[in-house]
Amino acid sequence: MRQLLDSSGSQSHHLAIASFVHALERGQKNRPSRRFFGWQVNKDIVMRAVTFVIFFAVALTGCSGIPSVPYEEPAQSEDLAHVRVITNSSVYGDSIMGSCAPATRHKMADAGRFGRDGTANINYPQYPLKSASVRMPKRVAPTLTEYVPATRMGEGVYKEVVTEYRVRTDLPFQIATLGATIGGNGSTYLSCAGQAVVYKLEPGKDYEALVGVRSRSSNDGEQAIICMFGVIELVSLPGTSIVIPQKLTPAAPPQVVCKN
Repeated sequence: MRQLLDSSGSQSHHLAIASFVHALERGQKNRPSRRFFGWQVNKDIVMRAVTFVIFFAVALTGCSGIPSVPYEEPAQSEDLAHVRVITNSSVYGDSIMGSCAPATRHKMADAGRFGRDGTANINYPQYPLKSASVRMPKRVAPTLTEYVPATRMGEGVYKEVVTEYRVRTDLPFQIATLGATIGGNGSTYLSCAGQAVVYKLEPGKDYEALVGVRSRSSNDGEQAIICMFGVIELVSLPGTSIVIPQKLTPAAPPQVVCKN
């Protein structure tokens, strides 16, 4: 009987994760997805109508002109959440005070570039160099793709970086990315737009942020690039190792940058 229960629980776990990945990749054209994250997704055919990219239409206003510093965990020990950051592009995390966007962003993770032999490119270092752990439930998100960017294509591929942080919950928390460009054939390339969303995190809970590029085969057998951006709550079933992803409802980010 115990084996039967374990088997049933494992099947439910895999079904939940499969549903999570399917909803995350599927997207609904020109309207928010109600299944996971409330993402708004558009689909365009690019690269000589052979490869398509799904990209998100929410722009991160003025992202390239905002300076950044490394993210620092809060000093307090209470009212904290745990966030696992998974990216092969960039992720910034900031508490939102008032109605304006942070004048300085805090970098949580930045993918680095690596050669064919796995050697890190010192000109494109991974951040953080050593991943941190805060004893979170096991990962449920799919693996992100290794990809060659559209610039300096001979200097290696971007690889996924995973790290974990403690985050304050007394203020809304903004997750942002600069996006990514993926090299194609000749002068063509794909792009994932820079964007930001805001979440209300809760004390004592665990979350997983997935930001970057994933690939899979499309319905016609060609390679498809999927732009991933969102945060889920990780819910552990008591007495088991099963982790169920739960959707979060994001809010729009502030559009005006704070003056100081």
